[in-house]
Amino acid sequence: MITGKKTIILIMAVLVAILALVAVYYVSESPDDISGNMTELTVYSEGPIPLSDIVKDIETAEYYNGHDNDTLNWMKSLGNKSVFSGNGTFVIMSQEDARKIPSVYATDVIITETFECKVLETHSLGNVKYPKDVLLVENVNYLNETIDDIPGGGA
Repeated sequence: MITGKKTIILIMAVLVAILALVAVYYVSESPDDISGNMTELTVYSEGPIPLSDIVKDIETAEYYNGHDNDTLNWMKSLGNKSVFSGNGTFVIMSQEDARKIPSVYATDVIITETFECKVLETHSLGNVKYPKDVLLVENVNYLNETIDDIPGGGA
């Protein structure tokens, strides 16, 4: 026969099990790109640049001397991707995601593009003259464009 204490313990165990099932269901049904997983980035509008061109620059340009070989090999392994450059970053993405970002070349103003995305991996080029973080991203959602005068420029 079940006593009062045993009944309360049994009810609590059943409630805990139900709450655990609800929590597992909620976590498994949550989308991967909820706002907590999205990062806002700003890049220069001049792009996209083929990843192979960036890799070639890193291998040959003097200011990348001392680059991290593991990062370079990782970049090579990514294949046919597109790159936008930001202040201290290379942002690597699929060509499909790159098409979501407007690209304008200008010589008299600085144009930047802001978007949110999911950052998949972050690497560093290491101790080079102009250090860069290298980000691999997906799920680009374009937000806006900013146009600024070049300091001391004629615009």
